[in-house]
Amino acid sequence: MTAVEHQLGAPTAQSRLQDFISQMTTQYTDTIDSMDGTWNDNVLTFELTAMRMKVSGTLTVNNDVIEIQGTMPFALSLMRGRIEKTMEQELRKLLA
Repeated sequence: MTAVEHQLGAPTAQSRLQDFISQMTTQYTDTIDSMDGTWNDNVLTFELTAMRMKVSGTLTVNNDVIEIQGTMPFALSLMRGRIEKTMEQELRKLLA
């Protein structure tokens, strides 16, 4: 699980995340094969396929922290630390 603290409150953080996800899927059309997600209150359940590998999980937006949990194929698990570090850095920039 990756957790990133913020001071925006849940509604503002969720709005920024929604915009970021939309931009990401547009910007990386050459890498992202598909991106599906459903918001249920403050929880996004997502499924992302990139380079023919599927990652799925949840992203929970709380008043002071965002929590991401997910599963990835074994091939990506070898880079898990790097992927989590990059996600944390991008989320910190987004939520600053």
